[in-house]
Amino acid sequence: MDRNKAKGMLWGLVVGDALGSPIQFSEKDAHPWITEMVACPIFRLPPGYWTDDSSMAMCIMDSYVRKGTYDLKDIAQTFAFWLLNGYLSSVEDQAFDVGGRTDQSIRAFVKTGSLVNGQESSQGNGSIMRFAPSFLLAQKTSEPRRVIHEISDLTHSSKRVREVADRMARILTEHLRGERTTEQSPYTDRESVNNSGWAVSTLDAALWAFNTTPTLEEGLIVAVNLGGDSDTIGAVFGQIAGAYYGFNAIPKRWVEAVKTWEKVDRLIERFLDTLGILRESPAKNGKGKDTTSSGQSA
Repeated sequence: MDRNKAKGMLWGLVVGDALGSPIQFSEKDAHPWITEMVACPIFRLPPGYWTDDSSMAMCIMDSYVRKGTYDLKDIAQTFAFWLLNGYLSSVEDQAFDVGGRTDQSIRAFVKTGSLVNGQESSQGNGSIMRFAPSFLLAQKTSEPRRVIHEISDLTHSSKRVREVADRMARILTEHLRGERTTEQSPYTDRESVNNSGWAVSTLDAALWAFNTTPTLEEGLIVAVNLGGDSDTIGAVFGQIAGAYYGFNAIPKRWVEAVKTWEKVDRLIERFLDTLGILRESPAKNGKGKDTTSSGQSA
C-alpha cells in the first residue's frame, strides 16, 4: 500500500475537521468564506483545534498501536476514555462536539458492555467521520468488510450506515489503486447539496466537492464552505481526497496549524508502522527526501 496515500487519508481527516469546525451548524453561505484555519466561535477555541471526528479516529489508531492488532472491545474502551476523560481531545480533559447518538452509544457500552449500539434510525455520519483508520486496519484482517461494519456498529448500528461505509470503502480502494473513483454524487450543483449530518448526504456532499474540483486544496475549501455539518463534510472529503492525491498534496500551512501537529503526526506514523505500511525509500523520489515526512510542499 502506498504510504503517502494512506497518510493522506488520515491527515486529510484531521485537517478537514479542523478547517471546517468554525462554521459548523451555519446555513450555507451564512458565514465568512473559510480558506485557512481560523478560531472556532462555537466552542471558543483558537485555530486548528480538531473535534470529535479526529478524536475518535485517533482512538482507533491508538488502540491498534497499543494492542498491535484489531481489538474491537479495546476500541470501544478507548472511545469511552475519550468521552468521559477527554483522552485524545484537542481540549485538555474534555470531549466536546459529541453527537447525540455517539454519546448514547458509548454510554450504553460503558453500562452494558454492548459492542452493537443504535438502531436502524441511527443514520448519522458518526462512523464515516472516523472511517480511515477502520478501513486501513481492516485491510490487515481476513474479513475487511466485517471489521468495518463492527467498528461502525459500535455507535451506529444501521444497515443504511453500513451501506454508506461500504460505498466509502469502494471509493478509498479505487483511490489507493491510483484510479479516480467512478462513484458519482446525486448533487448536480452547489445549491442542491444537502449539508446535514445524515451519513448518506455527508458522503455525497464530500463526493460532489471531490468530483467538481481539480486539487485537494481547492476541493477541501469548497467542501467545508458548504456549511451545515462542515467539520464532518471536511473530514470525509479529506479522507477521500487524501487517498487519491496523497499527503504531499495537503498544504503544509494547514498541517502545521493543527494543534500539537507534531504529536498528531507521530501517532499517525506509529499507526502506519504498526500496520506494516512501509516508508518510501528516500532514494525513490530522486530528491534525497523521505516523502512520508511532514515536508510536503505548501
